Amino acid sequence: MVKLVSTLGTSPGGVFETFMNLRQGKYEAENPVPVDIKEVYVIRTSDPAVERAFRLLKAIFACCGGREVEVAGIPLAMNDINTRSDYLQFRREVLSRISPGDYVDFTGGRKAMSVAAVLAARQREAHVVTSIIPQADYNEIQSKMKDFKDEDILEGENGRCKVDFCVLTSRNVKTILLE
Repeated sequence: MVKLVSTLGTSPGGVFETFMNLRQGKYEAENPVPVDIKEVYVIRTSDPAVERAFRLLKAIFACCGGREVEVAGIPLAMNDINTRSDYLQFRREVLSRISPGDYVDFTGGRKAMSVAAVLAARQREAHVVTSIIPQADYNEIQSKMKDFKDEDILEGENGRCKVDFCVLTSRNVKTILLE
């Protein structure tokens, strides 16, 4: 069973965009084919802005496609990677979630999170993938995120989409398999 293991920062759309592009075979690679992902693990810190991004991400999956996939959040008891110990803990968590042939998306979060994810993927012989969102789209999405009320986010998680969470994704995203 193929998994997508992703890091998450404060912008929720990247994980979903990577998932959809892999699932549809719409990514840059030598021979891109649709990937049948059954589970998505989102490893993140416990920073309040990142927690909010995860709630929005769950709503995006529930409302914009991907409802049939299990999206599991793995929050770590740290607000950021501030020490070597934090980095090692983050890397161990990523490493524990991946198997050979899985996909590891390092798009979200801080640089140290991305490095931890890529090194863990290489150690486990997993695929390394990232999604590039044009800066103008990113800025627009960040602005739109402020418009969502917490009660709307909770309703989206239950599959009752009161608002359009799909505006938090980019139509111009480019996903790249790095091998």
